[in-house]
Amino acid sequence: MNLNSNPTIADQCALFAAANDSAGHHVLWVDNLGEVHLSCIPTGLSPAGFERSQQSMKVRYETFQVGNGYVGQAAAADLSFMGRIFSSFQEHWPSAATGVDYVDHF
Repeated sequence: MNLNSNPTIADQCALFAAANDSAGHHVLWVDNLGEVHLSCIPTGLSPAGFERSQQSMKVRYETFQVGNGYVGQAAAADLSFMGRIFSSFQEHWPSAATGVDYVDHF
């Protein structure tokens, strides 16, 4: 899903549905080109360490803690939750600052 290519909420739902909530903590982030990523943080790496490891990160959302249902098929089916995140992309992507724009609400 790329924020510069007129993404749909269905694109976002597919991204979330493909993730496994029990696999670990996840970070939702956008790279410099507008590509949206939902990455499972590798074991032994903190969210801040993951951020430092992604040189192309432009926007980073609050970490989704393992087992809380923020990623996976159930999360993708929660259209209220998906709508808030989708709206947040529209708000934060066009005005992303130099460095990493951290979003802790949606």
